[in-house]
Amino acid sequence: MRVLFLSLYPDTAASPRYRITQFLPYLRANGLDCTVLSALSARQYHRLTGPSHAGRAAWYHVAETPRRLKQILTARRYDVVFVQKAIMSAYLRGCTGLLRRCARRLVYDLDDAVHLAPPHPLRGLWRILEDRRQIEKIMGEADLVLAGNNWLASAAEAASAKAVRFPTVVDTERFVPGAEASGYCIGWVGNPSTVVCLAPALDALAALEKAEIHLVGVDKRRAPWPWARLKPWRLDTEVADLQALSVGIMPMPKEEWMRGKCALKALLYMACGVPVVASPFGAALEIIEDGVNGLFADSTAAWANAFERLRDPTERRRLAKAGRKTVEEAYALPKAAPRLLKLLESIV
Repeated sequence: MRVLFLSLYPDTAASPRYRITQFLPYLRANGLDCTVLSALSARQYHRLTGPSHAGRAAWYHVAETPRRLKQILTARRYDVVFVQKAIMSAYLRGCTGLLRRCARRLVYDLDDAVHLAPPHPLRGLWRILEDRRQIEKIMGEADLVLAGNNWLASAAEAASAKAVRFPTVVDTERFVPGAEASGYCIGWVGNPSTVVCLAPALDALAALEKAEIHLVGVDKRRAPWPWARLKPWRLDTEVADLQALSVGIMPMPKEEWMRGKCALKALLYMACGVPVVASPFGAALEIIEDGVNGLFADSTAAWANAFERLRDPTERRRLAKAGRKTVEEAYALPKAAPRLLKLLESIV
């Protein structure tokens, strides 16, 4: 079987790395001929989304549109076309029909609330070229929709899609518990675009005493927090950065867009044997059982209480052990990869 994976971003971004790239070795070892094409090259993506990207939205569209259209026209060579997140970052009219005509079988993978709005909407008069219902149409046209959480699966079903919940998973052979962290270190791992998610926990973090706070992947220009150690995110150090934490946090504003998130941060902490504290919202409710394999916090006082509770090493070990077990049983790559293979085979 020949499968064309069309990712919205190169795998320097987390979404294609966890929804496509990590599955490729298993799929190829089991006879699938896999080709991955992103709407932008890694070099283009870095240049157009980096620190000096302000005002370059138009250039982003200029770069991705001809590249993606050429890729769609090659789809006839493949048995299955797998679209991850969206065709392009702006929803150009006619693209759904072109994709459906070129794809023998179509799988749409949804791990974000992109049905609510495009990642990079067109501006001004150019909006006449945009189809804001494109994601709903793709879901309805696809032979199969893979939804990262229950809320996304419900959105796909509302669009008359054949949808299955296919949660984001982690490689439990790579993300493993390390030596118990010395001292007491609370941390968060993300990227500059998701720093807004820290808001519910900021006051509690700022008031902490006798604790280190590591924020990995934060743009220093957007983070005037002298009480935190800011570190760049790097692929080659991400496991060590996680293992260095005593507690991992996943705060989240209660906004509709956030319901589409698939709680990857929580899964990474849990896989590395780090107890997690999260907002009781969205996909976290599918993964975390309060007091069993993690803690929920829904106010500044609750965040502060959770941080104080987890100063106890015995409590941290208990939650860490349960969290790791949860990931191994339900969110691990070795179990998810065979399932993805079966799903792809089921539509051919």
